[in-house]
Amino acid sequence: MIKLIASDLDGTLLHDYQQTVPEDIYDTIRALHDKGILFTAASGRQYANIRRLFSPLGFDIPYIAENGSLCIYKEEVLATGLIPSETIRHILDVLMEYRKIYHTGHCILSVKDTYYSDSTDERFIDYMENDMHNIVTYVPDLYAVKEPIIKAAICDFNGTQNLAPFFQERIGNEISVVTSADHWIDFIAPNANKGSALKVLMKKFGIKKEECICFGDQQNDIEMLKAAGTAYVMATGHPLAKKAADYVVDSPLPVMQGVL
Repeated sequence: MIKLIASDLDGTLLHDYQQTVPEDIYDTIRALHDKGILFTAASGRQYANIRRLFSPLGFDIPYIAENGSLCIYKEEVLATGLIPSETIRHILDVLMEYRKIYHTGHCILSVKDTYYSDSTDERFIDYMENDMHNIVTYVPDLYAVKEPIIKAAICDFNGTQNLAPFFQERIGNEISVVTSADHWIDFIAPNANKGSALKVLMKKFGIKKEECICFGDQQNDIEMLKAAGTAYVMATGHPLAKKAADYVVDSPLPVMQGVL
């Protein structure tokens, strides 16, 4: 019997970086809740952003935010991960090199309640604030941010074909560098990912691996796909994510409804 369903958001449960959840998804999650089946949203997004998306449900669900660097249920932090400050400096060093060559690269450093960014690009600012509805604090110098960092990410609107290999070659031996969307790479805290957060939830609620299914589409979902008893990846997903999954599907919704 399935007791826990975990789903990535962008490119999986939601499309085109939606800022609202379709009503049929709410209805399905409510029906799962009525049957005692937990649903958790697992995303690289901010906790505040994900919580806002699912607040219309009318009840609390567990949240896996920032690629697993924050796992929260009913405002209790169940797990957290931090990127060492020295690694953050190295990421920023490589970013400066990337900007000199490609003249782009918008970085965010995530702490629990905000993103820090040094971007002055109007397109990026509009995208973060009006498209993604993120909480962003703009600073002139990211090196000066002293708060503990739970996630770093870099956006290149031209895509990740240059971005991903550039950082993987230069810092991939120090920290995991993964694609999280068509134009983002994420740096995953060494002690945290979506899979480790999912395992924390399974332990908390006494759920066995075979009682959990999950859905994803990108490299930042791979550990979660491996942690669940049955893993589904989207047909549009990354080839490496497909290798980690049991099934390829077009949408999570029919599978979720089939559990009912």
